[in-house]
Amino acid sequence: MSRRELAARVLGNSVVNRLGRVSDGGLRILAYHRILDGDPAELPFDEGVVSATTEQFYHQMRFVRENFDVVTFGGLLQCEREGKQWPNRGLIVTFDDGYRDNYANAFPVLRELKLPAVIFLATGHIGEEVLFWWDLIAFCFKETELESVLLSEISTEPVSLAGHAERKEAIQRVLAWTKKAPDEIRRAFLERLPGLLDVTLDDDIAFAMHLSWDEVRTMSKGGVEFGSHTVTHPVLSNVGADRLDLELRESKEAIDRELGKEAVAFAYPVGRGRNFTADSMKAVEKAGYRFAVSYDEGVAQPGVSDRYALPRIHVESNQSLNLFRAKLMFSRFMVGGQDERSSDR
Repeated sequence: MSRRELAARVLGNSVVNRLGRVSDGGLRILAYHRILDGDPAELPFDEGVVSATTEQFYHQMRFVRENFDVVTFGGLLQCEREGKQWPNRGLIVTFDDGYRDNYANAFPVLRELKLPAVIFLATGHIGEEVLFWWDLIAFCFKETELESVLLSEISTEPVSLAGHAERKEAIQRVLAWTKKAPDEIRRAFLERLPGLLDVTLDDDIAFAMHLSWDEVRTMSKGGVEFGSHTVTHPVLSNVGADRLDLELRESKEAIDRELGKEAVAFAYPVGRGRNFTADSMKAVEKAGYRFAVSYDEGVAQPGVSDRYALPRIHVESNQSLNLFRAKLMFSRFMVGGQDERSSDR
């Protein structure tokens, strides 16, 4: 049990409830990926991007509604235009990538509780049956029948695939390498990976896995705001200036065109601070975005935090409701470290 989980258990429901609504002036930005039911370990794709079950998400949103003023980045921008402060108990619910379960499982909860949210789209996957690169990696290692494989980019020795633990470790090693490799080398490696592991990818492997533009439009009409997560989800520090400009510009243009409204916010792919640079941040601003969020954990402080590198609070499927509550209510004290399990995809 982590120290944060232990603290949450010690605090308990009654302590959190007695403290009432937060009023420290910080802006909390929750970071979700997938809302999916069932055991994440049984998923043939990347289990690390499952943030909560539908039931967990419902109880989390109930707590959020009772204790915070839930807004969007568009709402923050409107406050600024009117010369107003950001909400004192402000909170933004965000999702990265654009998985279809955001529509199937999260959207009904948001609609029932009348809460807005923001989804950051990797626009090249919307309406397409193409796996995200982390799902491709996980699928290949989970499905291969090989007992070991030599991946020269990763190791000079064969990588063991003898058991579940070994395969899980191999997935993490490859994911870590892909986040550091130059983008062209990463893409070439991923094209070869199914063949190296003797895995066949069916044409419909990603059927109904990602949002369609019709679903995006439906959610947009229902109070969900959409921002950009690039076109193809590269690590921005690993791409050249021309590719960076294309990823930022074309994704924004697609959202603006399809929704008839401006995308004002951006989320850095694999968004730890080491994965984007000062040049990345300048490019995001130049592309016309008014805010950008990282995947570094923390609470954004109006007038202090850089609006092009706002921190977020990670939500993971192994967190209890007590820990979720404690992280939000006592986030200044509990989010100083990074959660090793946290999936910065």
